[in-house]
Amino acid sequence: MKIIDAVFVKSVFIDDSKVLFDNKKEIIFVGRSNVGKSSLMNTLMWKKDLVKTSSKPGKTKTANLFLVNNKYYFTDLPWYGFAKLGKEVKEKLDALISWYVEERGQYIKRVYMLIDSKIWPQQTDIDMYKYLLELWAPVSIVLSKVDRLSKNEITKSLNHSESEFFWQKIFPVSSAKNIWIKELFADIREALGVK
Repeated sequence: MKIIDAVFVKSVFIDDSKVLFDNKKEIIFVGRSNVGKSSLMNTLMWKKDLVKTSSKPGKTKTANLFLVNNKYYFTDLPWYGFAKLGKEVKEKLDALISWYVEERGQYIKRVYMLIDSKIWPQQTDIDMYKYLLELWAPVSIVLSKVDRLSKNEITKSLNHSESEFFWQKIFPVSSAKNIWIKELFADIREALGVK
């Protein structure tokens, strides 16, 4: 699969009665604040600023759908675990994530959960991972921003993350340096069932 076209389609709020979902296969991206989710999605879709990045953490408060090749959705879910947003907003964003994953469950082919390779998994990451598994979502872990680490630090971060996430395959990527992007994209193709 080669990405020929990618466009923003719509933003979805929790329990949005105006949302009409279809049966397109979907790839989800989720992660804590400032983890590099927007940059990774732009890199994967070959766009510079399709997914908006912000210097202000916690800006994404909706599920944002991007239509790829007029056939698949790449969806940017809100950040979770950002305490400064306040308890009420944080709870609403967490609720949106769980509602969306449940609502679209049969069409979601993979949830890519981003972890900052320098910070390592936090308790909020582990809690979200376990919760996604409870929803029967197919989850893969992406360690972001590995270009900021030495090879030894990457190995340590990778080993620690593997132990936290039950030794599943983890993708150590860098959008800035294009590290492991091909491998991640190959996994996306496999999840979508395309060549």
